[in-house]
Amino acid sequence: MIVKSVTDNQRFLAIALMTLGSILISFNGLVLRNIETADNWTIIFYRSLAFSSSIFLYLFIRYRRILLLQITKVGPYGWFAGLVLGISNVCFILSMTSTTVANTVFTISLIPFITAVLAFFILGEKLTKITIYTMITALLGVLIMFYGALQVGEILGNVLALFTAIFFSIFTVVLRANRSIDMLPCLLLSGVIAMLVSLSLKMGALQISFHDILLCFLLGGIMSGFVNICFVFASRHLIAAEVTLFFFLEISLSPTWVWLFANEKTSVNTLIGGSVILISLLVRAVWLRYIIQKSIGTHG
Repeated sequence: MIVKSVTDNQRFLAIALMTLGSILISFNGLVLRNIETADNWTIIFYRSLAFSSSIFLYLFIRYRRILLLQITKVGPYGWFAGLVLGISNVCFILSMTSTTVANTVFTISLIPFITAVLAFFILGEKLTKITIYTMITALLGVLIMFYGALQVGEILGNVLALFTAIFFSIFTVVLRANRSIDMLPCLLLSGVIAMLVSLSLKMGALQISFHDILLCFLLGGIMSGFVNICFVFASRHLIAAEVTLFFFLEISLSPTWVWLFANEKTSVNTLIGGSVILISLLVRAVWLRYIIQKSIGTHG
């Protein structure tokens, strides 16, 4: 009888959680469509408040009396990770309001590639051929999805989208470099940064309906909270480029939910491109499963 190692089990759990988290966060666009009156920065403030609260609650339940000790244990690298994640989130928001959505989404889809380069030079992590093929094919799928929608756009917005990708890639590599430490507390800082930025820009004018605040807490407290916890956990068991591949799953599914549940028209390109992304991710998953089973059979 072959018993899988703890590493294999943790890897499987990491992939399962990231898949579930990516599916959940892909409903982000559908939820935002149902916001009634709140503007972008008001949404960001309450979403970040809910996100920070959910992360704090999770940490409190997990660590209780040693919570403060656990927060300090992340050290300077943890606070740096929280800072760059917070900057990445703010850049993403500013980019979405400064250039086209297509430009922003395409640019942030470069995250796995940027992460792979950084992880190779900083951590020495190498990619398998199947992962490289999947990244290229998935990026092609993104290009198909937004074919005709990509524009020159505002230079500032495009630069901010690139900064979003770069800072998030740095965040991922820092997590991997410190995977022996629970880096979840760094998420608190990222949430606080987004709150402070939105609060300063709104000058304290944060009126919001009860309906909208519920949706903001759904976005931040449940959806973003869950997927970020999954991401930090997964980064301890998957290489940096691999864990960021799940961005493609979110990108491919998001237009589908809006099409199915909000009666929003979608183009043929979107359906074809999304299918290319999903198939590339599925082929990689099946291939890796085959390799694992083959390895088990060989050692059996």
